[in-house]
Amino acid sequence: MKAVRIISLIARVALMVAMVLGLLFWIAQISFISTFMSGVAQVIIGIHPWIGLTGALFLLVLGVVAIFTRGIRLPGVGGVVYAAIMPAFGLTQSLILMGNLHWLIQVAHLLVGVGAMYLARGIERRYLRLRVSGSEGATISGATAAQAVR
Repeated sequence: MKAVRIISLIARVALMVAMVLGLLFWIAQISFISTFMSGVAQVIIGIHPWIGLTGALFLLVLGVVAIFTRGIRLPGVGGVVYAAIMPAFGLTQSLILMGNLHWLIQVAHLLVGVGAMYLARGIERRYLRLRVSGSEGATISGATAAQAVR
């Protein structure tokens, strides 16, 4: 149970840090700020994808754990698929809808990251709820945890 909490926490923290770095890069692209933050923007460009990939990998691990846990397999499959789509979208976003409307892709990229954080937290909560209800059912009625889940 603690492993799932730690995996979820690492995934969400990595994704939050990636989100903050992405927002800083977005702010650094504003014309009057760009002169002050040009060096910072280059560092952010280098670190942001790696931290986002770390968050995606921990979401993938969380999804695999959920797939092998009875009762939360569907969110687990969603986590695995989301963890595969997230880096692909992040690395190719600069090529999509270039021009004046590229901000739509940037907002979509931001929302994909927020969705990944929400999905990691949702899988964690369902896993913990399932484990707690399974252990309470085993204590109260004498049934095993698998019977309590059914």
